[in-house]
Amino acid sequence: MNYLPPATSLITFLWSGGESILLVPMATRILDVKLLISEVLRIPVPIDRQELSWEGQCLKDELTLQDYHIPPTAFLVIYKKIEVEIYLEFDGIRYVYVVFDGITVGELKAKLQTEQGVDIEHKVLWMVDNGYLDDHAQLLVAGVVEGAKLFLIEDKKRM
Repeated sequence: MNYLPPATSLITFLWSGGESILLVPMATRILDVKLLISEVLRIPVPIDRQELSWEGQCLKDELTLQDYHIPPTAFLVIYKKIEVEIYLEFDGIRYVYVVFDGITVGELKAKLQTEQGVDIEHKVLWMVDNGYLDDHAQLLVAGVVEGAKLFLIEDKKRM
């Protein structure tokens, strides 16, 4: 038997600090859901740094839960937008990106190639204390946090 009021969802939010549950009207805009996350659940991710994802899709602020046909008992993932610096090996060039910590290392490299024309073939991202970062790992899982300094270097194993 369904005990939810009509047109509401009991959303479970998964984030790096655990999980939280909130009853949200289906007509709520994603931007307002982010506000609820901050004010009601007190999850310490500022609204402008939240990225909500459902089934691998990033949700746009201006749309509603209903627009995405999110079911009454869904799980949404809260990713945090972080600023990272990428340095190119030995030439002193630095690029700064604000990306969400749910993208993979490979997606970040592809962004660098697409937006800056940087050759990423046979190159890996390296981070002090974490070493080489796996292209398939999400930034969050790889330990990449706000302010991280990453270095794009030759992959000696693939040459």
